[in-house]
Amino acid sequence: MWYLIDSGFKDPYYNMAFDESLMGLVKDEMTVFLRFFNFEPAAISIGYHQRVEKWIEDLEKKGIKWVRRRTGGRAVIHSNDFTYSLVFRRDNPDIGGSIIESYNKIAKAFKKAFEVLNIPTEIQRGRNRSNNGIKSHLCFSSTSIAELKWNGKKIIGSAQFRDRRIVLQEGTIMLDNPGSIFPDIPEMATLKEASGREVKLIEVKDAVLQGFEETYSINFEKYKFEHLEEELLRKYSSIEWNLSGK
Repeated sequence: MWYLIDSGFKDPYYNMAFDESLMGLVKDEMTVFLRFFNFEPAAISIGYHQRVEKWIEDLEKKGIKWVRRRTGGRAVIHSNDFTYSLVFRRDNPDIGGSIIESYNKIAKAFKKAFEVLNIPTEIQRGRNRSNNGIKSHLCFSSTSIAELKWNGKKIIGSAQFRDRRIVLQEGTIMLDNPGSIFPDIPEMATLKEASGREVKLIEVKDAVLQGFEETYSINFEKYKFEHLEEELLRKYSSIEWNLSGK
């Protein structure tokens, strides 16, 4: 069963705690959770293995919150964006498999979603890294295997965490530039740039749903999430977790 959750605009600690809580709700190989969410106020999420760089500390002094993700990868700016998570078992027949296999399978659904938005994209087959200062710490500064590009620019960024059975994949699409307070990323494509117009958040959500449903011939059921454990909220808002991942 494929379940859809739209949790709206929440703070960064709530969002990361929510995704970890979903990992405990996958009961069999056919269960998939697709979650849509946003950050309020604007925030930064950093990869699990990433160091806390000075530019993040400088933004924190200006009131920008940041949180360490359970997934890998590099820093993502959450402002004027659409963010999703997928939680499923490794042996799921539709989107499971190895890391590269599942990335490629999921990328096909997002490629279809961009087609719904009349944005042509291609799936990256190799790696294209940036090593230029702050940009080397930012997710959208380079394109990795099975990520999508528009006109040579990265248009969606995703990262995974895996335990023995469960996979968590999180990813972000930028609707527009995040704002002048954040670093400029020339390698990043926004939906406004790619489509030549302002794309509303609801349009993106509808397109992603259509992309997944058509790609995998499935229908989503709405999932009523009951309760988020206070222990998880404390974990993701703690100094210990955000500085060291412990």
